[in-house]
This record gives sequence, C-alpha cells and structure tokens, in this order.
Amino acid sequence: MQTRFSLPRLVLLATVAAFVWFSPVTPILRAEPVEGRVDARMLRQADVSATQIAFVYAGDIWVAPKTGGTAVRLSSPRGEESFPRFSPDGSMIAFSGNYDGNLDIYVVPASGGLPTRITHHGAPDRILDWYPDGKSLLYATPMTSEKDRFNKLYRV
Repeated sequence: MQTRFSLPRLVLLATVAAFVWFSPVTPILRAEPVEGRVDARMLRQADVSATQIAFVYAGDIWVAPKTGGTAVRLSSPRGEESFPRFSPDGSMIAFSGNYDGNLDIYVVPASGGLPTRITHHGAPDRILDWYPDGKSLLYATPMTSEKDRFNKLYRV
C-alpha cells in the first residue's frame, strides 16, 4: 500500500524532523568538542620524492617533509589542483589544475611559487608522470580521441 502526503503535511513533517534533529533536547545528535581531537580529512593523490611528500587536500597541493613535520600549502590560487607529481630530481611538481573552467597541466617549483601553464587547449588534461629525463611530461587527454571517454597519451 502506497502512502501519499499532501504538501502541507510534508512541510509539517519536515519541520518536526528538523526540530528533532537540531533540538538541544537531543544530546546524542550534538557533537561535543573533544580535547586533542584532530579534524583531519582525506589526503589524496600523494606523490613522494627523496625528501618530501606532495598531496592534495581541499583542492590545493600541500608539501610535507618525508621525515614528518608541518605540511605547507604550495598552491592557493582559485580553482582545483590535482595529481601532483615530483620531477625526478624533486625540484619541480607537475599537476593538473582547473583555474579557468578547463583542466590543464601546470608546473611549479617544489619550494613554492607561481604555476607555469604547460597545455593550452580545450580538452581536459590529466598529468600522469614525468619522463626520466626530467624535461618532459606524460599526460592523458581526449583531445584527439574519437570519443570523449577515451584518452590518448601525449608527451610535452
């Protein structure tokens, strides 16, 4: 048997549910701060060099010493950065960045600075890695693919 609700009854049910959910009378649902608790979210897409670890957190690239310590945000421009990859010597980081509505490849010094844009076309580009020579990058893009869901590999 299917139950049907009228619009006024749905509004009433939603109001009651919101009151119960956010009511101070329901202490089980309220989060109390705990001393020493760390609000750590998921760190994604890590890459490791000889001395550092790069990862994505909250859409930005962060770098931390491999031996432990404080992580430093490497990038902070508007947009999303993803897939950081250290160069073979660890001095540069290549990444995919979406700053103007399209995913392109950028490089930035591992010590920080302004990103340099490498690719300039309308298709989304995903960085895969550096070539062993440290001068070229391998990336995937559907730029010349017959179908948008298939990527081809390119060297730049």
